[in-house]
Order: sequence, then C-alpha cells, then structure tokens
Amino acid sequence: MPIPGNVLANADDLGLNASVNKAILHCFEEGYINSASVLTNTIGFQESVQLIHTSSCMHNLGVHVNLAEGRPLTNINRRYLDAEGNFDIVKTGKKLNFFNNEDKQGFIKEIHAQINLAIANKLPVIHLDSHYHLHTLPGFYKLFIKTARHFNLKLRLAQTYKENSYVKFLYRQYINRIIVNNKLGYSTYFETVDKFLAKQNGHQNNFVEIMLHPDFDLEGNITDHFDKDSMLNWINFVKRQE
Repeated sequence: MPIPGNVLANADDLGLNASVNKAILHCFEEGYINSASVLTNTIGFQESVQLIHTSSCMHNLGVHVNLAEGRPLTNINRRYLDAEGNFDIVKTGKKLNFFNNEDKQGFIKEIHAQINLAIANKLPVIHLDSHYHLHTLPGFYKLFIKTARHFNLKLRLAQTYKENSYVKFLYRQYINRIIVNNKLGYSTYFETVDKFLAKQNGHQNNFVEIMLHPDFDLEGNITDHFDKDSMLNWINFVKRQE
C-alpha cells in the first residue's frame, strides 16, 4: 500500500519505550510510514538501535532532540530541570525564553550530545526535529539551525497550518523562511494528518511532511498516543491508495 510520493509520513518518538518501538516497526512493515525520528535520551533508545540495525524497512531516520522530558545527557543548567533532574518543559518550553550565552552553549552541547549518540550507534540519520517542536521557539531556533548546518542535517519546518492565532501563524512563516533560506528544509509543508487530508488535492505539487506517534493501546490495537483518531484516519487513507 503506497504512501503518495509527495508525502513524508514521519513517526516521532522512536526510542520512547518498548511499546512505541514495536508500533513504529509495525508501521514501517505495513507501509503506513516512510520515516521516523529517534529519541536518544530515553529508556527505549538502545532497543530502537537494535531494531534499526536488524530491520531493513526502517529508513529515512532523524534525531528527535529532546529538551522537554527525561534526563539530559550533559551537565545542563539545573534551572531547566525538575527536582529529579529531568528536563522541565514548563521551563524549557516557554515561548519567550531568551537565553544568555552560557545557557546557549549548554543547550548546544546537549543537542550535539543527543545527535552524536545516534551517530555513535551507527544510525544513518539525515534529518532533525524536536520533541514538542521546541526547535521552533524563539530561544531555540537559531541553535537548531546552527546545529543542522554543523551536522549537515535537514531541519523540520514549523507547522505550516493556521492554528487559532494569526500571530503564531505569521511567526511560523518567519521561522520557515529562515530554515528554507539556509537550505535546510526537506518539505514544503508540515501538517497534521487531519490538515493534510482536508486539503490533499491542493498538495499534489508540494512535498508534505505529516507527523504520527504510533503506539499500541491496551487492547493491542495500533493507535497514535497523541491523537488516536489521526492514526486510524491515516491508515484508512493509505489503504485506499492500493
């Protein structure tokens, strides 16, 4: 069952845990996805490495940089961590975080460490994105652009659809122009499944990335752990392409 040639169906969160790893492998095998992004500071990372090395269907891989949860790989400033030493998204995910030079260097070091761990495990990574889209925030986007250029990786766009706030939409357009002008973009649009399906005929001449979060529910059915309906809608769409 073919995914349309102009669509990159990316599974975020590879490496999150065993259930997600199994679900993403299943989606590759069934042809529901053709790309994935791996978390490297999570409990399921080493298992995901083994799956990648033993499953020829798992390809077009990226690093899903995680500054939102879990323990950092480096000695990041504790002001961005919770009491247990994990990333605190309330602190790292502030829309108006503007970091001093010391903090910028600390985050660059952490971002590089997460990418280097994937490379050290011989994962053929070619693109870059982030958990909860933190790479598009004002305090982070320049760090990610610098990192993508350093590692020669493509960088995910900010969401290209309008979402409640017109100011947010204009900001995302601004970020995307910078990514494209740095020759780092790998798609024309980045959308949810629902946004893509609502206007798929308008995307025939554009390259679109959609994101999925494969997992299994308690009954063992394939689902999306952020939006269960999006996985069902996507699988139904792909099956209709047969």
